[in-house]
Amino acid sequence: MKKALIAVLLVMVLASGCVTIVAPPAAPVPAETPPAASTPPAVTPAPVPEPSFNLPEVAVFNVVPANIVAGNFATLTWDVRNSYDVEIEPGLSIIRPQGSQPVNPPFTTTYKLTATNAQGSILATTTLTVSGVPPTIDTPVVKTFTANPTVIRSGGSSILGWQTVGGSSVSIDKGVGIVSGEGSTQVSPAATTTYMLTVSSPDGAQFQTVTVNVR
Repeated sequence: MKKALIAVLLVMVLASGCVTIVAPPAAPVPAETPPAASTPPAVTPAPVPEPSFNLPEVAVFNVVPANIVAGNFATLTWDVRNSYDVEIEPGLSIIRPQGSQPVNPPFTTTYKLTATNAQGSILATTTLTVSGVPPTIDTPVVKTFTANPTVIRSGGSSILGWQTVGGSSVSIDKGVGIVSGEGSTQVSPAATTTYMLTVSSPDGAQFQTVTVNVR
C-alpha cells in the first residue's frame, strides 16, 4: 500500500515539473537594401591643344641703299630666327641665318627670302631700285615699308607701315590704293600676300615690297 502511494506521489511530482519551454519567435530578418547605384565620376574632356604656331621669324630683311645707279652696289642684310633653312633669290642659295651680301643687279630687283623649320615656311621680300641716272635730291625714296606681324592666322590682320620722302605719288597694290607719304593701314589677306609700295616723282620711282604670311 505504501509503495503504491509513493508511486502515485512520484508520478504527480513528475507531472507537475514537466514544463514545456516555447522559444520566442525569431526576429524577422530585415530585407537587404540594394546598394545605391554609384554615380560615375564626371569626365572632363581633355583640352584640345592649340596648333603650334612656332614658325620662323624674319627680324631683318632689307637692302641699303634701296635706290642705286646701275653698276653701283647695295648691301642686302638679313636676320632670321628659329629656322634651319634660309634661301634668298635670286643669287643666293642655302645661307646662314644672319648675314649680309653686296649686290649690284643691272635692273630693279625684288629679293625673296624663304625661311623654313618643322612648322612650315615664311616669305619675306625687299626691292632694290636700279636707275640709269644718279638720283637727285628730289628722287623719291622709300625709307621704310613693314608689316607687323609678318605671320598671321587665317582671318587675322597685319598693319602695313611706311615712310617715304621726295615722292609726289605713293600707292600700295593689292587693293590698298593711293596713300600718303607716311602712314599705316590694316590688311587681312586670305592667303600669303606680297604688297608693293610705289613712290614716284618726275625724277623717277622707287619700289619696296613686304610679305604677310597667312597660316
